[in-house]
Order: sequence, then C-alpha cells, then structure tokens
Amino acid sequence: MELFIHLWTNLEYFDLLNSWNLLSKWKDDRELVGFFMQNFPWELAETISPQYEVNFMAIREIKKRFGQDYFNKISGIYYWSDNCEFLVPMRKEIEKAVEKFVEFNKNFPPHKIRTFTFVTPYVWDKMMERLEESLAFLNDLKIKNSIEIVVNDYWVLSLINRKFPNLKIIFWRLIHKILKTPLVDTFGYEAHPAWELIKNKSEQEKQKLRDQIVKWQMRFYNSAEVSLEIYRKFLEKYKIERITLDYMEKRWDLFDNDRFNNFSVDLYYPWALVFTWRLCDTSAIENPSKWFYATDEVCPRTCNRYDIFYKIKTVGYHMIQRWNSGYRSELNLDFLKEDFVKNEKNRLVFAPFITV
Repeated sequence: MELFIHLWTNLEYFDLLNSWNLLSKWKDDRELVGFFMQNFPWELAETISPQYEVNFMAIREIKKRFGQDYFNKISGIYYWSDNCEFLVPMRKEIEKAVEKFVEFNKNFPPHKIRTFTFVTPYVWDKMMERLEESLAFLNDLKIKNSIEIVVNDYWVLSLINRKFPNLKIIFWRLIHKILKTPLVDTFGYEAHPAWELIKNKSEQEKQKLRDQIVKWQMRFYNSAEVSLEIYRKFLEKYKIERITLDYMEKRWDLFDNDRFNNFSVDLYYPWALVFTWRLCDTSAIENPSKWFYATDEVCPRTCNRYDIFYKIKTVGYHMIQRWNSGYRSELNLDFLKEDFVKNEKNRLVFAPFITV
C-alpha cells in the first residue's frame, strides 16, 4: 500500500513539507506545536485545534501499522480541496504548486517517480471557467507520470473527457459513496423492530429478530457503490480505474479486495467526511447574516482562519466543521485487512490536517 500526502490550498504547507515540519517527529512534538502557534495563529481557536492532536496520533498509528520508515517512501502529492468551489485555484496557483512539487522531489529524492494529483471539488458554473484554465495547464504539462485529477462532480468528469485526454481521473469520496453514520462506528448499532413484528413473541424470539436486523444493517454499512456491477460498468466506460474510500473504523468487511474487483483504492485517512452542503456556516463567524445561506457571490474564505470543533466526551473521537463540511477523526488502523494493505495498487492518502 503506497503512501500519498494530501496538502491543502495554501502553498505555505508545501514549504512545511519541504522542511519536514509538516509531519510530526516523535521527540519534536512540542517544538512542532510551538512552531504552528508562532507562525500560524489563525489556525488556533480557544485552545489549540484538535487537528494537531489527531495529526500526532495518526502519524504514530501509521508508523505502528506500516513501519517506522513508511514516511521515507512518499509516492506522490494530492493537492487542493475537495468540497468548496470557492477554493478552486487559479492557473497561477497550480503553476506554483507544480514548482513546489518539483522542489520536493529534489529535496527528498523519491524511491520511484512521484505522482502529482490535483483535487477538484463539485463546481457550479461560476467557478468552472477558472477550473478549466487550471486543467488546460495540467493537460499540456510535460511530466514523467501522468497528471491525475480527483473528480467529485459529473460536470467536471464530462469536461475532462471532452477536452483533456491526457489527465487520469480518480473518483473521489464525494462522488463514490459509502455510508458514514458516525454513531454506528462510535457506539455500535441496536435494532428496535416495529411493534407488529414482535407482539406475542418471546424475549428469545425478539432478540433473534434484533440480531438478524443488525446483521443485515451492518452488511449495508460495509458496502460501497463500486460493489454494484452497474456502477463498475459506468466507471469502465469512462476509463476510471481508481476510486476513493474514507477510512472508517469497525468496518472490517469494507476493506476486502474482492469487493473492488480490479479497481484500485485510495483510502483517505484520518478525516472522514460526515456531511457537506452549499451552506457555509464557517462564513457566519465574521458575518452572522451568512448563517444558513449559500455563499453564492463573495466568499471571504473565513475557513482559512477558523475551524469549529464540537466538544464530544468520547475519547479518541473528534468532530470538526471546516468551511461548508463536517469531519470526524478515524484513527485506529487495526480494521484494515492484511490483503488490502499488501495490495500495491492501493494507496493510503494521509491528510495531516483538514484540507482548506
């Protein structure tokens, strides 16, 4: 399973990766926290954001599961955001990102040719023109590995197929669906059958019925759209060979190579997407009139300065809202099956922080 790093929309994070300050080192955690508090104060809320805690814990978990030298073999970079069209980059931003990517390869010579993957969100007509300019630049770029494009929108899929044949498409987590109910993963699942199903039945019969319902429900929670033959045929029609899953704890049967046929899998870790919508509550922090209204015209990019985290008592569980989306941390990698990990076509896409 190859390791890829997902960087977000600020080029300064590329500089952090190039100096290796982005990825926690066992004994330097305090130094790293001090670095962020000094240089990135807009990332901090009342106390330091849970994102930093999750970053440290996730890196430890990755090293425990894949080995201490796993971060010495980074196979590629995913760049930009997958949820908000107002974060679609201009062409000049993509050009600078590619320059930083080349610099990273010089600073840390790869064990194999690295891949540059551009992440795109769902896009309305307002920002499509800007995205098309960026895609045109990447399509004409002369680079050893094919440029990959993460697609979360069928309109973007159509655009690439019509105009940019050199770009390799990946179906991402917004367009390839799995069920992500956080309560199931955190607290388990109980069934409460309708009264007409359990009246006049013994407690033993009721429990048997409950167990049967839970069994089928958990089978449903461990499924993905790529399990459907009609969906696989659609992907094959557009020559899509790679799909994405959010990593979810307690989904043993989800991480089974057999259910994906010949499709490669990107496993996104450690921030699973819980919800996304066009209403950006984060923008209401500085402008209350924006609360529950879509940001259709002018976006102040408040998300670059704030995140909203929910105080949940469950240990090891964090839920954060960043711009128009909510995320929950998923850390324990013990639920990955060994065959899935050993599949060299699969990737672990590690996001040190939520990508804004």
